[in-house]
Amino acid sequence: MLRFSSKVGSWSELKADCKPVRLAVFVNEQNVPSAIELDELDAHYQHIVIFDDTEKPIATARLSADGKFGRMAVLKPYRLQGIGKQLLNLIYGQATSLQLKQLCCHAQLTAQVFYEKNGFLCVGEPIQEAGIEHIKMVKKL
Repeated sequence: MLRFSSKVGSWSELKADCKPVRLAVFVNEQNVPSAIELDELDAHYQHIVIFDDTEKPIATARLSADGKFGRMAVLKPYRLQGIGKQLLNLIYGQATSLQLKQLCCHAQLTAQVFYEKNGFLCVGEPIQEAGIEHIKMVKKL
C-alpha cells in the first residue's frame, strides 16, 4: 500500500511541486491553455500538495483566504484511490485553521457528484471556464 505525505504553503514554496501536476491534468489532459492555468492568483492562495512514497507530487489544490478553492488535480495513475477525498480533507483542515464559515469552488461538471458526496451543494447554472462546463458549489463548515 502506498504511503502519502502532504505539504501546505505559499506558491513560492510549492510552485515546483504544484506546477507539474496542474500542467499534466489541466493543460495536457484537458487542453486548458497554460497561460490561463497558471495565473496571477496563485501568489495569493495557499497551496496543498500530496506526495507519493517517493516524494513525487501527485495531487494539488489551492485555497484563498475567503474560502474559494480550486485547481484541484490528481494525476491520472492515482485517481480512484481516495486521494481526491484526502485532498479535500486537507482543504477542510486549512479552512478550519483560517476559521472559514464555508468553502466554495467552481467544479467541473464531471466532478459534481464527487463534491455532492462530500456535502457540497450546487448554486446557480453551469458556466464555461477555460472551455469546460463548471458549476459553483458551496459547503457550510
